[in-house]
Amino acid sequence: MPDGLIPFSDVSTYAIAGIVVVYFLSYFIRGTLGFGSAMPAVLGGAWVLPPHDAVLLALLTAFFAQVQLLPQGVREANWRVAKPMIAGMVISVVIGVWIFAKLEAAWLTVVLGACLSLAVLVDIGGLAERASKHMRLDRASIAFGLSAAAGLLAAVAGAGSNYFLSFYLRWATPDRLAFRATNIVLSGAMVLWRFVVTFVLGLLTIKLAIEAALLMPAVYAGGWAGRHFAMRVPTKQFFGVFRVLLLAASVALIWKGLAALPS
Repeated sequence: MPDGLIPFSDVSTYAIAGIVVVYFLSYFIRGTLGFGSAMPAVLGGAWVLPPHDAVLLALLTAFFAQVQLLPQGVREANWRVAKPMIAGMVISVVIGVWIFAKLEAAWLTVVLGACLSLAVLVDIGGLAERASKHMRLDRASIAFGLSAAAGLLAAVAGAGSNYFLSFYLRWATPDRLAFRATNIVLSGAMVLWRFVVTFVLGLLTIKLAIEAALLMPAVYAGGWAGRHFAMRVPTKQFFGVFRVLLLAASVALIWKGLAALPS
């Protein structure tokens, strides 16, 4: 195999083991809570990989994992809610991926930490729900604007969009099954469109695709373990600890990026 295609050739064996653990735990969290794999995957990956690779690897594994869920989401989603939200993310994802591609590694590390810190703080403080009291949530423009902002965040930082959209989706689709299906459709559309845009811009490589494929056993194992764990523990308490850990990791990533900036 050519040197340029050897997976994880630029990191140590210990780092490879760390990446496998990061992806197992990321999808363990998703299996437990039903969401939340992208942010720990990006945060953990950025400590041992170049930040661009960390984001793109999280995108590719999400792409592989999401494809199997889409048929169910398409059948059961609330399309009246989903359509304007998908439209909102189309342009913002293109802009976000362009920004992502232009940022140097150190600055991208800082931006990742800052964006993901903001997303967690918005969730912890319930800021989105408070702001929603001053919005006309029945307007299509609100759905369009929220998804555009979420698409920009996801395209630049690789994660965090759910923290800005979940409150609206809970309001717009109170039925549990419709909420889950609509969330699957929106997450799938976000991942698929980011995949297309990053591919067209030449950011994806065969090496990254091989690396993502090699991580899929850890992804599926983590998801399976998380689903069984969720049956035995109160997920509300688990989610509280998870948010605090994400915030600490995001702030630490800001420090890592600032330390790498040229003086």
